[in-house]
Amino acid sequence: MAKVAFDEKPRIQEAEIASIQWTNSWDSTGSADKPLPSAPQATGLQSYLVYVKATLRSLGLNVLVYVLQHYFGVDLNEIPKKAFHRDRLLAILRSMVHILPFTIALGEIIINWRGYYIGANIDGLNYMQFAAKLHEMAMQSSLAVIVFCYVRHVLFSGDALPIGALLSGLQLTQISYLWSMELWGIASSKIPLLRRLGVMTMIMIAVLLASTVGPSSAILLIPNLNHWPAGSTHIWLNATASEMWPSRLDGSMVPSSCSQAANVSSICPASEWHSISDYLSLANGIIPAAFLGPYTVTPFWVQLTGKGSLRQLIIQHHIYDNETAPFDQGAAQATTQHAAVADALSATSSLWDIALQHSDSPFFDQRDAVQSIVADNFQPYTLASCGADVIEGEMDDRPVAFPIPPGSSLDMLKDANVTTDTMLPMYAIEYAGLSRSEILQTPGQKSEYRVRWVELPEAPFNGSSIGAVILQPTMNETQGILLCNVAAGWGSSSMNMSKSPAASGTGLASSNVYDPDSTLPQRDDYSRRIADSVISFELPMFPQRKINISSDWAEYLNPLIPNLNMTVFNALMSVKLVDHEDTTSANIILAGLVASGLARTGFESQLQGEIRTAFNPTLNASIPDGDYWFNGRRDMFTVDPQASKDWVKLRVDSSVEGYGFGLEGLAPKLTVAVLLIYCILVVGHVCYAAISGVSSTSWDSITEMVALAVNSSPTIQLRNTCAGITQMGVFQLPIRVLTSKDAGGEDEDHLEFIFGAVDGNVAKKCRIQENREYGTMHSCSGATCGYDSPASLCRSRCLGRADMG
Repeated sequence: MAKVAFDEKPRIQEAEIASIQWTNSWDSTGSADKPLPSAPQATGLQSYLVYVKATLRSLGLNVLVYVLQHYFGVDLNEIPKKAFHRDRLLAILRSMVHILPFTIALGEIIINWRGYYIGANIDGLNYMQFAAKLHEMAMQSSLAVIVFCYVRHVLFSGDALPIGALLSGLQLTQISYLWSMELWGIASSKIPLLRRLGVMTMIMIAVLLASTVGPSSAILLIPNLNHWPAGSTHIWLNATASEMWPSRLDGSMVPSSCSQAANVSSICPASEWHSISDYLSLANGIIPAAFLGPYTVTPFWVQLTGKGSLRQLIIQHHIYDNETAPFDQGAAQATTQHAAVADALSATSSLWDIALQHSDSPFFDQRDAVQSIVADNFQPYTLASCGADVIEGEMDDRPVAFPIPPGSSLDMLKDANVTTDTMLPMYAIEYAGLSRSEILQTPGQKSEYRVRWVELPEAPFNGSSIGAVILQPTMNETQGILLCNVAAGWGSSSMNMSKSPAASGTGLASSNVYDPDSTLPQRDDYSRRIADSVISFELPMFPQRKINISSDWAEYLNPLIPNLNMTVFNALMSVKLVDHEDTTSANIILAGLVASGLARTGFESQLQGEIRTAFNPTLNASIPDGDYWFNGRRDMFTVDPQASKDWVKLRVDSSVEGYGFGLEGLAPKLTVAVLLIYCILVVGHVCYAAISGVSSTSWDSITEMVALAVNSSPTIQLRNTCAGITQMGVFQLPIRVLTSKDAGGEDEDHLEFIFGAVDGNVAKKCRIQENREYGTMHSCSGATCGYDSPASLCRSRCLGRADMG
């Protein structure tokens, strides 16, 4: 016998151990000479029931086996059994435990991978939690079968396993098994390295899977509320990209009638000046004056109106929090969706809704529908920064200096004459093209706010679009002025239009910064389509296309209002922010006016093409082909290729809000990986069973392991373990299941655990034979198969003594 490298401390005195007597289960008299009863033999009916029993046992329905045996009058005593079968049909039947959990897991993967929309509401959604839990239990049972199959495969070959691996299949649901003495006993055992790695890998994968398949199944099995694809098409607008998003704007692009607000139409740059007035009025009224104190609360956006769409004018101010930055801390940003594109998207949304109303598509049952343009679309982004200065009469010959463009990299201004020698509370760039005496000649009444637009040169004003000098109302010789720098550009943006099923007419357009090549943070597809508008200004990265604005085009932003006898800018400053300096209101007004004006370029362009239709017998008319559209097979609009070659072409993706299955986000993708690993293990186990035909259900429960242990000869290597195990050495012990001679000393029809080292030839000779029945009692005549089983120990046991502890 191999010597143990350690000793467990005795739990009780050895004298007490020697005095313990126990009665043999097969000999109540304690006599070793009484002959053992012969084992019952299998009947013909039992042979026929082998496949039925194997199927029921694989499904965990052992109790039905007992019921069937009782019904058919089969002897209910234990009979000899085959430890291993080589029968391909039997092996496949024993793999049926995998069918239900594998099928559900594979179905979850497929349906989520392909994506499937269910509807706006689901009845019994909470019951899915119970279904996921049952599926988890089934997969854990399936994993236990795979682990026991691997353990039995090793034992069947006559090779040794560490004792800690015997019941690993029953401990898969305990994550603590990963740091238990059983597992680390396996890792530090003396069995061959490859076999040790194989056992460790199998057990660790099974434990991790058993702990994660349940949550993974729940994530994939329970439908989630999200936005789901509902078709796509391209649309065309009869304008070129340079007409829709020009890089330079001048007065020739605007009708002369736009010089007076009384004649302002939707095409004029100042058409929506009253929306900025609403913005300032709301900002002054959100918090009552009694509670205002030092706080400023402004609305996030105000509404703009196009020919067929509603849009958002987003304005933000005080965008820089770093007081040491050279930029104006009170600078304002603004952006809005392009009017012509928003009108085209609104028309497309209405056509999609018409098609949906007369189709049997599952999308009819939805909470919200969103039409999105996520690529090749641009909208204006503007930024304004003003600083206060004074003109000390007509003889003031000091140079004029404009604030540096906020958001610009200082590297862009390396050639500029940046100075702090001005009254402006920030860095400024001197501009020699305008004298202070010229500023005083600006037309208008001195009692009103007047604006003089200044075209700032590219060098040194890199990043600026136009400058503005605002003369504040005064009746004195000293004139207060605001020197303003306005930057503008076209930025890549998604545009979304959302409309609930109960809504009619147009929806409200919103947008989000979208640039696949930008370093700016991006949102995933669906969330980007429904996100609120955001503003970003990070020159030179964003916006990507700078806009140069001429002074004559800018004049149309400040037309005369005849009925008020004042200009637009003066009217807006009359509702300026309460308890704020003029610079803050001027920043907001300039950024908002320029953004809303730029959004009207290409305003007269419209949606082009003919829509694909299908005849509706109920309406006796042709309507948009919803089924064609929702499948997204081809474009819904057809245009002449030659006429449309220079038109703006945009892709519109439709989505609906509701419950469904999909892989949106990181968590579902990880759960698919978990279930795929589980499915691969199951397929590997089933293929092994089908090809080899070898199968067994022996020793897959604690009771069966205990029965095998009780029927095995004691060993000195387990000394002092009868009251528990505290040392890792026991879990490192190699253990085999080998055959031994029966009580008659003839056939080797008995199986038992053998601990310690065994000669290779002996292990090969005494390995378990396939399709051979085992079940007789062990021999008490001494060493039975050449391995360490002293007769004194065996006989001591048969005499009813337990001297080994």
